[in-house]
Amino acid sequence: MQGGDRLPWVAVDDVDNFAPLTSLDWQAHVYGEASPALTAWCTQHNLPLHIFAWRPEYAGAGLARDALYLLRPDTYVALAEPSGSPDALARYFSATNIRPAA
Repeated sequence: MQGGDRLPWVAVDDVDNFAPLTSLDWQAHVYGEASPALTAWCTQHNLPLHIFAWRPEYAGAGLARDALYLLRPDTYVALAEPSGSPDALARYFSATNIRPAA
């Protein structure tokens, strides 16, 4: 999974990872656990963070455990960061001169 890819749809039990996409805003997804630093960065920059408890079905769809996926408003992946580091978000938004939210 990399920037420019379409986020794969995965529905497991009652959890549908496309449900947050009804909001056409920048958002971050983590499948597994988000670090406290990532959670804090997203809160500070008003970037919605959606955390999905890890399930093997996510790996089958090509998603990496604990990786960070930044989704554009058109629901495509802008950034896929395997480390889950918020530094990648800071670099992305700085390089593109985009603000994640008003």
